[in-house]
This record gives sequence, C-alpha cells and structure tokens, in this order.
Amino acid sequence: MKTKKSDKKKLGLKELIAIGVGGMVGGGIFSVLGLSVELSGHAAPIAFSLGAVIALLTGLSYSRLGLCFRDDGGSFTYLEHAFKGKNIAGIGGSLLLTGYILALYAFTFGVYGTAMLGG
Repeated sequence: MKTKKSDKKKLGLKELIAIGVGGMVGGGIFSVLGLSVELSGHAAPIAFSLGAVIALLTGLSYSRLGLCFRDDGGSFTYLEHAFKGKNIAGIGGSLLLTGYILALYAFTFGVYGTAMLGG
C-alpha cells in the first residue's frame, strides 16, 4: 500500500524532547554515575554541582549560538561559521561523534560488560 506524502509522520517537539532526555539519562546519568562516585568518593555531590554549572554555561552558550545561526546543523554549523570552511567543520563533527562513541558509550559498555562477565 502506498502512502501519501501527507500521511508520513514527522518528529514533533514532544518526540524530539523525549529523544534528547532519553539520551541524557541513558548516556549521562547511568553511564557516568558509577565512575564518578568511584573517582570522587564523598565529594561526588560537589563534582556533580560543578558539572551542573559547566553544563548550564554550555547550554547558555549553545542557545545563544542557536539564536545567532538559525540552522539545524548544531556544532557543525558553528564550526563552519567560525572557520569559514566545511573541512574544519567536518573534522570537528567527526571528532565529536568519535568522542561520544569511544569515550562515553564504548567505555561504559566495556566496564559493564567486564563486571557482568566477572572480570
């Protein structure tokens, strides 16, 4: 059965917020919580408070950039405007994605996999 173009659903604000919150909760809280408590011990609330301040400042910066450059590209767009070249933006975007995948998710998966297998 063919669908008309008007029958296709698009992601709305509710769905996009759910994706963003899900990624933050899954990737941010659950994967980093154990490691941060292990490293900072009883100072974990202080570490999380400092992280919250840094996240707030980063969020404010991104919101200001988003208002200046009204585009869907996010970090890629900001790098493109800052360096006037698509190559730098592409390299920056690739490094950003690689950092997310390797530094956060792969490391966390490895730690949980090791714990699960008794290593």
